Amino acid sequence: MTDRLLRFFVAVYEEKNLTRASEKCFVSQPNISNGLKQLEEQLGKQLFVRSKRGVSLKEEAHYLYPIAKRILNELNALPDLFEQEIYKQKVSIGIAEGLSAEMKCDFFRKASSLDPAVEWDVRQMSRDCELNLLVREWKYEEDLFLPVWKDEYVLCVPDGNQLQDRERISFQDLKEQPFIHCPPCEAHQQTLSMLNDAGAKWNTAANCSTKTEVLSLLMAGLGITFLPESLVKHKQGFQIKAYDGPKNYREIGLSYARESLRNEAVKRLVQIFSEE
Repeated sequence: MTDRLLRFFVAVYEEKNLTRASEKCFVSQPNISNGLKQLEEQLGKQLFVRSKRGVSLKEEAHYLYPIAKRILNELNALPDLFEQEIYKQKVSIGIAEGLSAEMKCDFFRKASSLDPAVEWDVRQMSRDCELNLLVREWKYEEDLFLPVWKDEYVLCVPDGNQLQDRERISFQDLKEQPFIHCPPCEAHQQTLSMLNDAGAKWNTAANCSTKTEVLSLLMAGLGITFLPESLVKHKQGFQIKAYDGPKNYREIGLSYARESLRNEAVKRLVQIFSEE
């Protein structure tokens, strides 16, 4: 079946007259009649009843008409689609846990504004993704890493804690303070190691496997902790305090396997963020 037969059908359906339909399609009336006959044979259904007054529509014609119009409209739109190059390329991206909503929003807003011809397939972080948005230490060993942000750790003190009255807090002030600990976190490991080397005691209020859990317990007032600045912005139930001890940060960016660059959209995104 060709689009030519569908155009003949639509013209006859709309004009309900073979002569006017042939003029609309710029062909002779016999061409229209033969085209309709061929279409009916292919479908195995009669679409029109011919008479001297013109044609009357059968139920099958009413059923076919919107389908034929949609197909023809899509065919007509194809040249413009490729001429304007608005078709999109898919990119699968994994998002690691523990990243703030603001940071993820900032990434997708920037990426989409710089390269709008991308259709995102958003998943959990995995090796199967062409890109992963994550902390550098979490990337897969064989993958490359492109840093996008530097996210500093800040000291967070819950409401009601005795340290809230201090403008600046020193390392010595942390001794015997209730501490919400995240064992995988390097900032926590370093702080507790220093306290241990100084012979100071620490009071572990909780051990959490993720920074999201740490934040929840901080807001509940269980103890002090260090968290990435991006994760604690605009949150309530605690204060961020100036800290005179060692400073820590984490790098967040895109990790990807070399073969991911075969996708032209991935290649463009890596180049764009490399130049930022």
